[in-house]
Amino acid sequence: MRLQTLLVLAASALFLPVGLSAETFNEITIDKIEGTVMVQPADGSKPYAIQTGTTLQKGDTISSYDKSWVILKTHRGDRIGLDGGTVINIDEYYLEGPDRQIRLVLQKGNLLLRTNGCGSRQSFFEINTGSVVTAINNTQSILSYDPTKESLMVKYFTGKLTVIDKDEEQKFKVEHSENTWQNGKMAKAEPDPVDEVDVVNFNKFFNGEPRIAPPNNDFLLSGSD
Repeated sequence: MRLQTLLVLAASALFLPVGLSAETFNEITIDKIEGTVMVQPADGSKPYAIQTGTTLQKGDTISSYDKSWVILKTHRGDRIGLDGGTVINIDEYYLEGPDRQIRLVLQKGNLLLRTNGCGSRQSFFEINTGSVVTAINNTQSILSYDPTKESLMVKYFTGKLTVIDKDEEQKFKVEHSENTWQNGKMAKAEPDPVDEVDVVNFNKFFNGEPRIAPPNNDFLLSGSD
């Protein structure tokens, strides 16, 4: 009798709608926001200011002005922060079951990442910055991109992060380290240590707390008021 019941349940599972086995998400939500952040919708309609609870989708372009900032949150718990003066485009965004497929184009500014791991072979999480692509998994890091100088700075705290440049794949292995790419090439063979102020301000950013002023006008000063 027990075996019969198990067989019936197994057979029934085969006829369940696909949507019940793996929910699909094509929208990303606003977790926290401060100041003026605008979105140019993918359909070309009029730009609008976003607020907590607003949802974004593939093709949307987000602009964080002056000392404003915003934190985006995926249904997998990844958090993506845009500091003041940052513009990104959501080039790809798809979550289903174990798969996570996200590609962001960082047009300029500072992107702060606090992401979870994903072991699916179909998954990717990429940040495009000119001729350089940063592939991430679970990581805490900051990407700062200046398109006028074709310059990318990566401040890496922990997790898995690889920068694919014109030469090869560069994996960050030393925690709390940083390096810069100029015109698609890594500037130094060995990374520099991250300033402790950046670590403190990184945590304050995601906690929504006022940040402290770095001693050398570091980019994390943006939005610290």
